[in-house]
Amino acid sequence: MNETSVQAIQFFDEPAIQLNAGGYQAVIVPGLGANMVELSRPNDHLSFLRTPDTIEKLRQSGQRYGIPPLFPPNRIVGGIISTPYRDYVLTPNTPDGQNYMHGILHKRPWEVKFSGVREDGAAEVTLLMNMDQSGDMFAYFPHEFTYEITYTLSEQGLHQQVLITNLSNEPMPLGVGFHTAFKVPFHADGSEQDYLLQVSAKEKWELTSMFVPTGNIVPLDEKDKALPLAGVRPTGEAYATHVTSEAMERKGASFHGAVLVDTKRDISFVYEVDPAFGHWTIWNDDGQSGFICPEPQTWAINAPNLALPDDITGFQLLAPGAGWSASCKLYVEQ
Repeated sequence: MNETSVQAIQFFDEPAIQLNAGGYQAVIVPGLGANMVELSRPNDHLSFLRTPDTIEKLRQSGQRYGIPPLFPPNRIVGGIISTPYRDYVLTPNTPDGQNYMHGILHKRPWEVKFSGVREDGAAEVTLLMNMDQSGDMFAYFPHEFTYEITYTLSEQGLHQQVLITNLSNEPMPLGVGFHTAFKVPFHADGSEQDYLLQVSAKEKWELTSMFVPTGNIVPLDEKDKALPLAGVRPTGEAYATHVTSEAMERKGASFHGAVLVDTKRDISFVYEVDPAFGHWTIWNDDGQSGFICPEPQTWAINAPNLALPDDITGFQLLAPGAGWSASCKLYVEQ
């Protein structure tokens, strides 16, 4: 299992890519949103991501499993994005018909641009989404752009590099996120009650009953206060919150990210994110489904429609011809 390899496999009936390096194993399904459906250390009986047990679940609800890329992330009320250059109207896709949710890329097929073993012994795959004028979204989001994700697996864990390039002649709204679903427990013999989740949270977005920010940012409430400290129980009861991010101290260093800890075995699964991800949505569905999603986002929920400065909401426009990049890391500490 410690040998480095990159191989084509089947994930149920879908073509997939399996990376092995440094004791880690990762599986990516390019044809269903470039979703990384597995990240594990098989010899240590550790499996960190919520992996679907049928291909239908991945096709229908890919945002609930693995690491799907969201562009843009979370909700946009009415599907409306207004900029000084144009208005975008994305058809609402939530059951209530009120919001556009989870973006335009997480269920689309991605191209494998590169896969192989690097000279330094790491396993690597680069996935490409090329959005051009021939695509069905161009009528609603009229920009030609590319989105590349490079995953590099080694004994240091998983490194994720994102590169988005605006190929159009007009500034393009840029909101990036990942609906990362952590499995609880991640140890084969673990118990949910032994787990705690820490997140680099600063303040809380006040939300409406529709889980949309009112525009007010308030202090963390009693439960959320524990996020950057000892941590919160990730399951057991329904939990959903939306917070801003600020570096917290971890092991004597500045840290942006989330950590899921098996307190009984003193094993931590670390999700170190780029400071560009200035907001988190944290969600566990009903709390009874064995997972927690710490979702890093570059902009707040419904950022295009919040009457606040861009440096608060994270809303931004990517200039014509410009690129935007960020990186994250996922690894285990034992």
